[in-house]
Amino acid sequence: MRELKILKSITKRGDDSLKRYLQDISKYALISADEEVSLTRKIRNGDEAAKTKLINSNLRFVVSVAKKYEGQGVPLGDLISEGNKGLIKATVRFDDTRGIKFISFAVWWIRQAMMFSINEHKRLIRLPMNQVNDILQVWKAESDLEQVLERPATTEELAEHCGLSLDKVRGYITNPGHTVTLDAGDDDERPGMLSVLENEMFDRPDSTMDNEGLRYDLQIILTKLTPRQYKIIQLYFGLNDHRPMLIEEIAAHFGLSEQCIQMNKTKAMVILRNSKNIQMMKQYL
Repeated sequence: MRELKILKSITKRGDDSLKRYLQDISKYALISADEEVSLTRKIRNGDEAAKTKLINSNLRFVVSVAKKYEGQGVPLGDLISEGNKGLIKATVRFDDTRGIKFISFAVWWIRQAMMFSINEHKRLIRLPMNQVNDILQVWKAESDLEQVLERPATTEELAEHCGLSLDKVRGYITNPGHTVTLDAGDDDERPGMLSVLENEMFDRPDSTMDNEGLRYDLQIILTKLTPRQYKIIQLYFGLNDHRPMLIEEIAAHFGLSEQCIQMNKTKAMVILRNSKNIQMMKQYL
């Protein structure tokens, strides 16, 4: 099994409490493998001091793991807190007789605690932890592959990299990472989405004015046509609440040939396109 290490990386320390915490845990010395075995045996006998020492010596590793999940909806301080809970569980469940290092065992509990927290905070609908693990794996793969390929990875590349089916990866990519309630807002100046989303059941306040303006401007342009041309255009495009009609229907309405109706329509369109007032109609597009 490859050795787990505490990696050096930049940590945002804008939060004073987080800064003090990082300073405090830096005072705890790391322990050797022999000390680790000795402490775990004492823990099995109920030695609380040994348990505390084992936990304190691995707090920096929890921070190292938390940095990998930073920026996914949960503050770094909260991730560290959840990871510490996983670390505590690991100290109770660890069995040194299995021949593995404590931190190799504890990292699973630490990661599970952090991923559970991310799932709880980012989704209204709780997902099974195996799906949460897969989603986090895909997110990480997107970032890693983009750096290697120097372009966004395709769905096929992500699926191959993660060892997941193509359908699963497509679902994880298209499914939003978090949900937001409609009435959630930051403050009085930034109201929730419910107050700004359009209600499609009602007309917009300015729609009536737009419709009236369109009718008025359209009538001005149509006055350039002859009465017959005006009526043909009106029936063909369904103006003034008429339903749109086909050329043959209009021909039957006037008792004229379809060629005659088509010729009048073509002449009318040429007049309308060349009208000086045609530009004002673009505002309604």
